[in-house]
Amino acid sequence: MRIRPISFHKGFVDPPANPSLDCGNNTTRGGTIRTIGIPRAWSLVLASAVSALAGMVVFAMLQEMRSRPGQQVAAATSQRPEPRALTAEEERYAAALWEVHREVTPSAVAMSFAGIAYKTEMQDAHELARRIAPLAKFFSQAEARVGSLAVPASLSKVHGQYAEAMTLYANASDEMLKFVQDGQDQHLLDAQRMGLKASENMLRVGEVLWPGQYKPH
Repeated sequence: MRIRPISFHKGFVDPPANPSLDCGNNTTRGGTIRTIGIPRAWSLVLASAVSALAGMVVFAMLQEMRSRPGQQVAAATSQRPEPRALTAEEERYAAALWEVHREVTPSAVAMSFAGIAYKTEMQDAHELARRIAPLAKFFSQAEARVGSLAVPASLSKVHGQYAEAMTLYANASDEMLKFVQDGQDQHLLDAQRMGLKASENMLRVGEVLWPGQYKPH
């Protein structure tokens, strides 16, 4: 599934950045902060963009995790060739990567929801930081875990795509923490772009290693 980025009209001011992470409590909290130097119209446009793009990311990831009824029928009529069976060595790699992937998916969704919550509800930079900080730590650790895996030569490209996704998620969470420090919305837009690219990489890897929602045992 290819997700196309949204381009902003040239008439707007250069966007500063603003996402927030956490699937947790979405209760509105007090102590809102103003958007620095940004007209309210721009703030609303940015909020809409964040919500739309994050929703697309969540949809893509849920599609990956969700079972698909009638898949055998669809496969019979599909023009796409069936994925080849993995070798024993590739199976071991797929199983090892799945242990990371099963934690990455909900964490990536949490990061998207945190950005939505910040723009549409809480507007509380301290709460945003509270939600993002553990995710930033997780993605940094996930990046190291993926890098430590033994990779079959036949899956080097796939591994590279997944490793890049972890780097993108780690960098995206760092950008969101930078926003908390200086209030520049561009950090949030950069994080949003990185998250979309990372989700595309993960979907491509899933098509090779876990087709039809295959989950290694």
